[in-house]
Amino acid sequence: MLFGEYAVIAGGEGLAVPYPAYTAMWMINTESVSTYKPHLIKFCNWLFENGFETQLNVNSFSYDLQHGLDLVSNVPIGYGVGSSGVVVAAVFDKYAIQIPDTLATLKMELAAMENYFHATSSGLDPLVCYLNKAIHVHPQGINIIESNFELKKLKLNLIDCGASRSTQQMVTAFNNCMLNANFADTIQQYIQISNDCIASWLAADEDGLIMQLQKLSALQYNNFEFAIPAHMRERWHAGLTSGKEFIKLCGAGGGGFLIAFEVQ
Repeated sequence: MLFGEYAVIAGGEGLAVPYPAYTAMWMINTESVSTYKPHLIKFCNWLFENGFETQLNVNSFSYDLQHGLDLVSNVPIGYGVGSSGVVVAAVFDKYAIQIPDTLATLKMELAAMENYFHATSSGLDPLVCYLNKAIHVHPQGINIIESNFELKKLKLNLIDCGASRSTQQMVTAFNNCMLNANFADTIQQYIQISNDCIASWLAADEDGLIMQLQKLSALQYNNFEFAIPAHMRERWHAGLTSGKEFIKLCGAGGGGFLIAFEVQ
């Protein structure tokens, strides 16, 4: 998710884009079991227990897993770049009984599946993985973004925080923070800034994006301490002070990757 982490939970917009460096594919009888295989087995059992047989051929999924099926992927687990979305999209693509005829219904079904990993999912990550398209979600609906915004004054980088994290735990921490009235008010400011970032991106307005990114980075630095690894705060602050790098959360934060926009 490029913009809208936590905002989509609180009624804001979200923009998620494919990241071509990360891929996944089904394979049979690999030489060694992937890190995904244990998650696939548990996920399959959960699908059985939660009545997904009307939407997915869960029996075939279980049979295939027992006979060597594995998902080989370079998407790191717990890093905020869609590892659960990849699993959900791959399972849906291979075992869906019927494909919904609207984006909204498709997103809802994918979200229901991804709830296994996140407790409450927006469905945005698996939708992007499944369609391999940029997706903009907003209160009025869902749009596929066909145009590709090529940055000229900014360079997007992923910063490795050095450890994975649990999205579910981070979302729980966020929901606990939302019980504080001051934090809840701040989130309304955050939603507006995040929405403005999305608007600038969609309009290919790089100058406007830079201005909004600075606001977004500062707001997260000052208010999302629960989601920012302590050892990353110095670099985050230095970028804000110099105006040369604006760091933001990548997904739920707390570890994994951060997104950095370096001003060229």
